[in-house]
Amino acid sequence: MFKDTVIGFLKDKKSIDPNNDKIMVKAANKIQKQKRLSSNEFLRVYDSLWKEGPKVQYQNPDERIRHFQSINKYQNP
Repeated sequence: MFKDTVIGFLKDKKSIDPNNDKIMVKAANKIQKQKRLSSNEFLRVYDSLWKEGPKVQYQNPDERIRHFQSINKYQNP
């Protein structure tokens, strides 16, 4: 099910970026046939699927470190 979604996305991607047309179609065919992608094909597919997520800001980023240090101090007497 997920494989069909990825294949459909890669084949639609060729209309958006004609330079990656051959690589994306070749990668989509390999995925459909359950064959391994070359490292170049994998990186192109990965870059086309990746979306940047939201930035996370912690109120007190050092609190996590202090918490784990206190746990380790009590576990290792």
